[in-house]
Amino acid sequence: MTFYGALGTAVQGITAQAAAIGHISDNVSNATTKGYKQVSTLFSDLVFNKVAGESPVMDSNRHMGVTSIADFNNRKQGTIVGNGNLSSIAVNGNGFIPVARATGINSATGEPTGFETATYYTRLGDFRLDITNRLVNSAGDYLLAAAPGQTNRVSDFVVDDSPIAAIPTTSVDYQVNLPGAAQVGRTYANGIGIIDAAGDERNFQLYWEKTGTDTWDLTINTAGGTPASFGPVTVTFLNGALDTMTTTDPALAVTGAGAATVTLSPNFGSGAQALTLNLGTFGGGFDPQATSGLTQYSSQTTDLSNVNLRQNGLPGGEFSYVSIQEDGQIIYNYTNGRSQVGGQLLLANFPEPDRLDRVSGTAFLASGVSGDPVFGVPGDPDGTTGLGPLVSAAVEESNVDVAEQMTRLIVAQQAYSMNGQIITTANEMLSSALDMKR
Repeated sequence: MTFYGALGTAVQGITAQAAAIGHISDNVSNATTKGYKQVSTLFSDLVFNKVAGESPVMDSNRHMGVTSIADFNNRKQGTIVGNGNLSSIAVNGNGFIPVARATGINSATGEPTGFETATYYTRLGDFRLDITNRLVNSAGDYLLAAAPGQTNRVSDFVVDDSPIAAIPTTSVDYQVNLPGAAQVGRTYANGIGIIDAAGDERNFQLYWEKTGTDTWDLTINTAGGTPASFGPVTVTFLNGALDTMTTTDPALAVTGAGAATVTLSPNFGSGAQALTLNLGTFGGGFDPQATSGLTQYSSQTTDLSNVNLRQNGLPGGEFSYVSIQEDGQIIYNYTNGRSQVGGQLLLANFPEPDRLDRVSGTAFLASGVSGDPVFGVPGDPDGTTGLGPLVSAAVEESNVDVAEQMTRLIVAQQAYSMNGQIITTANEMLSSALDMKR
């Protein structure tokens, strides 16, 4: 009977609208959940028992109804906001962050006891170091990353918090203009700290004495080393440019043409350490772009000018923190101000990201419909993956629009009520028909 068809159709409508309200409820409750992707509801009509009439125009359908289908909005970008955490990242555009899930957590230590073999994908990038030196987000998902330079394979990533070794100094660049108007006997000194073979900082002092017209003696002092002093090197100038360098010190080697260098090997307790002092070129004048060079130009002052001292050694340091750059490079930072690349964060793109299997509002699995992941460097530097860049020290907010959800709730609520009214009306009509039979 038509009554029963109306009842069945209305029940289907109530069921479909209840599912829609459930999706809306989930969205609203996660409106402030970082990285959450909303679920919308699609409705599809059902047609059963088609009955052909005498005329195609008069064809009728019995027991029509509706079913609800979840429509995932994984492509929709959420608002990106800064959070000040240098290990946090937000994806600005296409791409998902590959992560792993622990099979269990040791209640005593907080360490994961193992990891699932499946790779999950997320947009939740509020990563922080855990007790095992892994980067984990607030949902408990662990970052999978690649070694520096790799672009197509990710695996379990553990931050190496070992100290960074010192780099002993092998060369010192020196640029200075000696005052041509200085009196004979006038002395000047410059110094710089260098790194010895043991990683300790040592003093490297350059001591100048004016000995005659256009003539200077250079003594190199290496306090704490053996020998503690080298030189002197007699330096002459012609028209303000470096002309000659000579020495009688057998522990020094000086050049006489081309590049002007002085080579020495002090021992600070860990063996002889070869050092090259770069002094520009013979016959060369002042070059503001150069890092080394000796000149003797007259000036209004009798002090050293155009002084530049640089050395290539680096001190060692303890691990301080990890940061992630916009191109996905995972950077280890140390207490001495140094840093180095420790890994590469890769993003995954899918042919149909909205068809990923939804494990939670922030984690997904690849499916047969979504297609296989294509990994690449954030920002798509080679123009093949379509991946968006990262935003450092930021997170992506939920992509839920609460105002939109409230509008949908009103529509779903009214549709639900109207389907309920249909059931009430059909029930009353059925009761009337039964009363007529009596």
